[in-house]
Amino acid sequence: MKAFREELLQEMQSLRTVDCHSHTVRPGEYQEAAPLSLFGYSSYFDRTIDSVTGGSRPQLYAGCTTDEQRWERLKPVLAKARNVSYWRHHIVTHQGLFDLADDDLTDANWAAINATIHERTADPDWYRHVTEDICALQTQVRNIPWFEDWEPEYFTAILRMESALELQRQDVRESLEAHLDRSIGNLAEAKEALAELVAQYEARGALGIKLAHAYRRTLHSERVSAVEASATFDRGLRGLTLKQPAIKRLQDHIIFFLAGVCEEMGLVFDIHTGVQGNWGNVPDSNPLHLLPLIHAHPKVRFSLYHGGYPYSREMGMLAKHSPNVWLNLAWMFVVTMEGTRQSLSEWLDLVPGYRILGFGSDVGWPEMIYGHLVMARSCIADVLAEKAERDFLSRDAALDLARMMMRDNGMALYGA
Repeated sequence: MKAFREELLQEMQSLRTVDCHSHTVRPGEYQEAAPLSLFGYSSYFDRTIDSVTGGSRPQLYAGCTTDEQRWERLKPVLAKARNVSYWRHHIVTHQGLFDLADDDLTDANWAAINATIHERTADPDWYRHVTEDICALQTQVRNIPWFEDWEPEYFTAILRMESALELQRQDVRESLEAHLDRSIGNLAEAKEALAELVAQYEARGALGIKLAHAYRRTLHSERVSAVEASATFDRGLRGLTLKQPAIKRLQDHIIFFLAGVCEEMGLVFDIHTGVQGNWGNVPDSNPLHLLPLIHAHPKVRFSLYHGGYPYSREMGMLAKHSPNVWLNLAWMFVVTMEGTRQSLSEWLDLVPGYRILGFGSDVGWPEMIYGHLVMARSCIADVLAEKAERDFLSRDAALDLARMMMRDNGMALYGA
């Protein structure tokens, strides 16, 4: 099993991987921030800092004037929480990119690692080197906020659409009007404007849209008539206060409309499910809430993010019985390596392999893509080697699945 696990790792390392969910800063933004430091670039461990201290990373380091002082602030947090996957993500990154020889940061080694980070990230070619040479990414399927651009040499665009659910607000509506140079006087015109916006991005190469509304409300939505939704939208236009149930039903109408736009344009519909931020209402993100939407649009390809965790078993059954659902493991390996192994092992018993997307970095800094990619390959190799050893999966099928999950499926779904 160990030898075959190594063969699987080598196979995945030989691929140009498709990163199926990215928030990576653009090259120009990176150059403005560089050079980085141990305390200036981070990822989801920021959420652990908040859960331990009750404040953000900048608040943790507030008043510090030296990195020595910042290290002394970070040490008590690590003493309490260095076990979580969010921190181990940093360690893997430091080991692979910045010469950390030990298995954690200590008083004896942190300053050297900090200096190495500063030196290497000062190199103007470092961003390209990490993403293209070290991570060997084919592309990153990057979330593009409204009205922003992207670099096609690095990114494949997916247009974020949460703002579409807030068009009853004057500020959101006016921003869209200004961008499109058109007025929005009713719901029909609002939907025409949304379709025009999506079409603009599609014409420039965007391959889908994305909703992360589970951070704000339940994923559950249902068909709502245009008559009812229009009446609610009109009340918003008149400046009247809208109650939350009415807002939700208006949003439901828009969500179903956006799925229709995806069907007409042949776009992928990406949706955040599962994992929340601190204090998030986890049940809102249960992917089973999406069944009415998924069943109403059988021709739309839905990419459901984050393994639906902790509802990964439910999501596996959803995809087994819904041929228009792709399971996207974005974020999962840095959330829980063991949970991802368990989920993926079950999915491979349930869902045809062509609908499993094995990697989405879901990070802001290119360095953190590397750490996440190492963790993803490790978990996937563990699962496939075990399935071949114990569960009657052929070795050829396991190698095929490694290639499919890390490259081929993303290429096929997103047309990258």
